Amino acid sequence: MAVANATEGSGCMHFAEGTVIALMAGAAGKYYADDRGWPWLAAVGAVAAVLLFVGTIAVIRSENRDARRARAAVDRAAAAGTVATHYCATCGEASSPGTPETRDHFTTKTDFPNRP
Repeated sequence: MAVANATEGSGCMHFAEGTVIALMAGAAGKYYADDRGWPWLAAVGAVAAVLLFVGTIAVIRSENRDARRARAAVDRAAAAGTVATHYCATCGEASSPGTPETRDHFTTKTDFPNRP
């Protein structure tokens, strides 16, 4: 389960980071609108804050989707009797690089460019 555990647990941190950054963008727009006398900057800050928050939600959903796919792949590998130590997002499978059917998959030049 090391593959699935490695992809979990960062959703709350991303939400907190995204919320703080969005609030900072909104506050900066409001500050510069008052400081420079340009009221349209408050609207720009609000739009930037909303876009940042929507982007944060998209990142969290994407990571949760990837974690669900990794957990499903680990479960399929466990059902097949393989210890899952690697997850391949391209093919959607989790396996061990030592198994004969996946050995070539994990030892290609693109995965390990410095390998002969």
